[in-house]
Amino acid sequence: MKSYYQKLVGRHFCLGITGLSQSGKTTFITSLLNQLTNHDRAALQGFSPVFHDKLIGVKIGPLSDEGVATFDYDSCYKSIACENPEWPNSTSEESGCVIELKLRKKKSILNPFSAETSTRYIEVRDYPGEWLLDLPLLDMDYLRWCSQCSAQYSKNPRAALLGALLDELQDIDPLAEANLERLDRLSERFKAFLAECKSGKNGLSLIQPGRFLIPGDVEGEEILSFVPLLKCGSYTDGQLRKARKDSYFYVCSQRYKRYVKELVKPFYRKYCLNVDRQIVLVDVINALNGGSEYVDDMRQALTNIADSFSYGTAKGPLRVFQHKIKKVVFAASKVDQVVSEDHDAVRQLLTVIVREAYKDMQYEGVEPFIEAIAAVRSSSEIRGRSEPGIMGYEADGEAIAYVHPEMPSKIPSGQEWRPFTEWEIPKLAPPRGLSAENNDVIPHIRLDTVINALIGDVCK
Repeated sequence: MKSYYQKLVGRHFCLGITGLSQSGKTTFITSLLNQLTNHDRAALQGFSPVFHDKLIGVKIGPLSDEGVATFDYDSCYKSIACENPEWPNSTSEESGCVIELKLRKKKSILNPFSAETSTRYIEVRDYPGEWLLDLPLLDMDYLRWCSQCSAQYSKNPRAALLGALLDELQDIDPLAEANLERLDRLSERFKAFLAECKSGKNGLSLIQPGRFLIPGDVEGEEILSFVPLLKCGSYTDGQLRKARKDSYFYVCSQRYKRYVKELVKPFYRKYCLNVDRQIVLVDVINALNGGSEYVDDMRQALTNIADSFSYGTAKGPLRVFQHKIKKVVFAASKVDQVVSEDHDAVRQLLTVIVREAYKDMQYEGVEPFIEAIAAVRSSSEIRGRSEPGIMGYEADGEAIAYVHPEMPSKIPSGQEWRPFTEWEIPKLAPPRGLSAENNDVIPHIRLDTVINALIGDVCK
């Protein structure tokens, strides 16, 4: 009840950290907590409460949800701030925390006895990005999902990654009696294919079902054992609806329904319905490096995800029950991979990529804020004889320096792709020299402006 009251009086907000797999959600949350808890020493001039000296103190506490672990900030921070720094492990289970901001407040002229401080509560949750990709399945039955898969798998890079499995999925007669052992084997190979989609050189964005990669707490194996039947288009809807209960179509469609009902819907209710403000992290540079197919795949994934949320402004007491997102930030992450003079081009490119995703937001009166950031700055810039470059460290501690292609401000076409697809992006490790014992502040790029865009207005 307390959170509903705090929400009603404008003191409790839920910040949705949205991002595709490997976009940097856990690193973003770690840096966010580090900057705020060290606000007196951090570079947060762009965050209005710090700029106006209104932020008194910050505390991190657990969520009120039973069974949801508290975000392990200490481990994540220590993995970055140590002698041999590493990036925090990818998220494999749900967690979260509440950020309590204590603010200095002016006395009211009408009430000289009013409180001199006020408090805001910002709820933050972390979860595997793979789970987010399942949200579009809420409005998609099994037959439509099969149709979507059939269209996707007919083109590269998915067709090449599927290999012989593509022929097998196309050959299965949906109305034939299901061999459950064969179905289990096909399901395992299908999961391996999804893993390849994720772990390739660049990684595709639209990977479904997401829990085939990171199941989480799932009861029973059948719910994770189905495949898309690519031959469904050979039959009418009526024929498929009359499929026998022992057929491939009936078995797979029932397991798909269970998957959506028991896994996707609960996730949506817990993590999406209460979001008030949202940041969408997008690894633009990695997608650009993949080429046209990877950028198109990312655009579609982001559009599908945006369609799963409700945007706008609910007024009065209804804002507690009508869960609408009123502030949205799209952030191109890991911008420390390129020189600062190219940051604006990356930001403009992100604007083009997410244009379809935020059309509905604009229609509902929400104007997205778009920025290029690095939650953790892991590089420095160097000047060569003619052009600037990037210097950082690899995982083994070896220094590395490179010059990259000039970043485009719009999506390339034709031969314009070549410099980006041929570029081997070095895998930079976190910056060296940070000490957890000294509680060093993590360096960043424009994280303060993003924090201000998300919650600056509620801290007045």
